[in-house]
Amino acid sequence: MLSPPTSNRAQLRSAIQETEIGDGTSLYEAVDNAINQQLRQIQGRKAVVLFTDGVDTTSRRASYDSTIQDVEESEGLFYTIRYDTSGDMGNAGMGGITFPQGNMGGMIGIILGGQFPQGGMRRGGGGWGRGRGGNSGGRSDYATGKRYLEALAEQSGGREFEAGTLQNLDAAFSGIAEELRRQYTIGYYPDNVGQIGDRKQIRIRVMRPNVVVRAKNSYIVGQTNRAVAGK
Repeated sequence: MLSPPTSNRAQLRSAIQETEIGDGTSLYEAVDNAINQQLRQIQGRKAVVLFTDGVDTTSRRASYDSTIQDVEESEGLFYTIRYDTSGDMGNAGMGGITFPQGNMGGMIGIILGGQFPQGGMRRGGGGWGRGRGGNSGGRSDYATGKRYLEALAEQSGGREFEAGTLQNLDAAFSGIAEELRRQYTIGYYPDNVGQIGDRKQIRIRVMRPNVVVRAKNSYIVGQTNRAVAGK
């Protein structure tokens, strides 16, 4: 955890610049930490933007299934931005996205609204590799990663984006920001609360024409017995 939630862009820039990229990706453990540690400390609306290729190589304490179940019980929205690195396995780089001057400046500039000087992120001792003892990053792993990110977004009521270029990335972050500004959150208390662990189905309909409703279609009764339906 490099920085707590903050609107201080200078603090965020400093945290990202200090990041060292090492061996492997513990994606499932990162999602687990976001849901069960970070989001629980935040009151009010909660959203996670997950920028990744979706491939996990080193998680031991969390899994595909456990995090999907957790996100169904969570009140946070997951917006996933998937970049496909399958074409660049074994090469020094960041997948299908090409960054100016061969560094991360373009991406970070889009995320934080300003360009970085040359330098970007620092590489860790392990370089850009997939990691020792982890998955090889084969075609099936990328297909699983894509399904995983789609499931996170769908089960939380968020959206999944594809980013193969800086332009796609810009559109994804702009779309997320716009959606968060315009959304409505609907909650309810069911007549039959059910038992902890029960799955409840949700269906939301609106009378207004020409609108799109994106929301959870079910939820699992958690410790609070409370449901957040959608937006």
